[in-house]
Amino acid sequence: MSCSYSSKRAAGIFLLRNNEKKKTMMMMKMMRDFEASASSPTLTKSHSCRFYSSPAKNESASSSSSSLQHHFEKELPVDFEKKGTGGRSSYSGITAAVFGSTGFLGRYVVNHLAKNGSRVLVPTRCSENHRQHLKPMGDLGQIVQFDYSMRDDEAIKYAVERANVVINMVGREWETRNFSFEDVHRDFPRRLAEACKESSSVKRLIHVSALGADVNAKSKYYRTKAEGDEEVRRIFPRATIVKPAKLIGVEDRFLNVFAEHASKFPFVPLTGLGESKHQPVSVDDVAIAISQMPYDEETVGKEYVLAGEKTFTMEELAKLTVDAGRFRSARVAYIPKFVYKLLSAPHEFLLNRVPFPLPTPKGLTRSFVDAQDADYVKKPNELGFKELGMTPAKMDGITIDYLRSYRSGGYLTNPLAKKENFHEEARVPLR
Repeated sequence: MSCSYSSKRAAGIFLLRNNEKKKTMMMMKMMRDFEASASSPTLTKSHSCRFYSSPAKNESASSSSSSLQHHFEKELPVDFEKKGTGGRSSYSGITAAVFGSTGFLGRYVVNHLAKNGSRVLVPTRCSENHRQHLKPMGDLGQIVQFDYSMRDDEAIKYAVERANVVINMVGREWETRNFSFEDVHRDFPRRLAEACKESSSVKRLIHVSALGADVNAKSKYYRTKAEGDEEVRRIFPRATIVKPAKLIGVEDRFLNVFAEHASKFPFVPLTGLGESKHQPVSVDDVAIAISQMPYDEETVGKEYVLAGEKTFTMEELAKLTVDAGRFRSARVAYIPKFVYKLLSAPHEFLLNRVPFPLPTPKGLTRSFVDAQDADYVKKPNELGFKELGMTPAKMDGITIDYLRSYRSGGYLTNPLAKKENFHEEARVPLR
């Protein structure tokens, strides 16, 4: 038995070594063929693709060779290097540098990019504790984090040169001692667009602005947003501009602000008469749209306004939040704008002077008060979800179900939960 086993083992080792020798000889032959074809004048190169053609023997062969050459001279899609069957553990062909990834919208965009198998570069200026939640969103090694400063051109180029898609979601709702609206909304997009223009690897730039951005806007927030959009278009004409409406979601600073006021005070304060109109949209819908844009060449150089289907006034949104949170004693209070500005003045003064952090001024800034004089509604001729083949979620049911956390108790007493099919809707799996 031992003799038979040893003879079989020796025979197996011989066959294995023989196969390895054959593979080595085949590889050497392929290398010789490659070198010979590379020196041939019939080799045609374009981009990172190569093909080899034998000397033409007739006109048909030469015509087919020229048509093949013309095919490879066309611009290749961003995801032409994709590998695998698709999904988290595959490679979609996209390496995206996501600026503003730790923000409200940014974390959702990173999640959808990584879920599709994209490599995500995450430049941040925060500590490890504030960005560690992004790591598990992708497969092992798919999400790379490093530090940068929006005033450091070299750090910006370092991230941009390693990506073929760049997404900018950097924004600020209030000014501080270190960063003004001009620094964040105008100067940084200009630096980023210049870095993308100089890079040979970047094919797509997606810049996230805001619905209502206008150079003539009364609010400084929207005015500087429009200035940043113009800088991006001027420097990188192929850029895609995305203008989302007010975002709603678990971490939003919109409906959550109303809910916090209703839970702490007997009223929800509104600026003026609350007549400003909005089309709130789910943050997850906007993130899905942004993550799919690199695959669609039709979105190059265009502007998309991503808004919900239904229009609400600020008063209606405040009352909807009160109903969803089941705040029986809360009422809507209308506060004159000059009173709001007087209340916001001391806090804004300190934000621009003291060298240490202060509490977040949620809705209590001069820019926010000035923004209440305009309506933020998508125009009929503007591109939106329809052109992207999407339908935004309705603003009821599970979309605003996160407001349940503000209820003192009970569930079925909520007006939104009285529908017969409410529980069936709540069981629908999230996208």
